[in-house]
Amino acid sequence: MSIEVIKEGNVLRVLDCSEDIPEGSHLRLFTESEFTKLENERREMLNLQMPSFIRGDEDEDARELF
Repeated sequence: MSIEVIKEGNVLRVLDCSEDIPEGSHLRLFTESEFTKLENERREMLNLQMPSFIRGDEDEDARELF
């Protein structure tokens, strides 16, 4: 979902959104730089796991890996 907002004093007013927002929903907004940082961290975690998938170890019991 994408949301376009404008800050008016201490209030954020929703200008446009790609989907309906249900009443009472709690939303957490990130700046573009925060989102990029979180996405990069997620990709790093996935990249750490990639060798086990390439080797075909995904069915291996984790206790055997450690």
